[in-house]
Amino acid sequence: MKQNNSSIRAGFTLIELLLSLTILGLVMAGISSFFFQTNGMLFTNTAKLQINRDIRAITNEMTDNARNANHFTLYDSFYDDFRNPLPPLTGADYRQRDAETGDCVVFIFYGTDITPWDATPPPIEKIVGYFRSIDDISNNTGPIRKFDVDIAVADQYNTIESLIPAISTVGTHETIVELSEGLADGKLFYNFRERSIMVNGQIYHGNDYKRVTDTYNFTISPRG
Repeated sequence: MKQNNSSIRAGFTLIELLLSLTILGLVMAGISSFFFQTNGMLFTNTAKLQINRDIRAITNEMTDNARNANHFTLYDSFYDDFRNPLPPLTGADYRQRDAETGDCVVFIFYGTDITPWDATPPPIEKIVGYFRSIDDISNNTGPIRKFDVDIAVADQYNTIESLIPAISTVGTHETIVELSEGLADGKLFYNFRERSIMVNGQIYHGNDYKRVTDTYNFTISPRG
């Protein structure tokens, strides 16, 4: 029987195969590029949302507590020796004064002063503190944590410094911001005329390969 030359060939030539592979490679390269670009945008947008969440959290947290507090004290660090100072120093000598900066601010809530005419300060019923732990010394970054302590009646006339939780409790306190850098001379808080605390920091999210960051600044004042 005579073979039909018009029948479809059963296979591909080498040139056709190479051409098909080239086209497939270009298509896959385009898809991969789109995937990585989309993934990068998603990563950045997610990190920005996390940063905005952190900024709202620390702003709302600190503003609410400051408005209800009577006073504040500021320290260079949560890890200072103000709890057990060596004479002739006292815990108050560790407080950061006007125009000084620090990484630990404590808001003080006083009770009713039953003898307002004498020099005895009113009882301290509660303290709320925010402090930054510097886990990465080279980059001056670390989490911002919070402690909230109701003071026992027997201790309400003790010094503020003796009421602040011990250094050993650092890991038990709530984390408000996962990673932050202080921008006030390398610290997070600035004492403005002994009346207000200026918060100036930078928040980071991401990983060692890609970081997303934003700054935040606000001022809070206890009611006095």
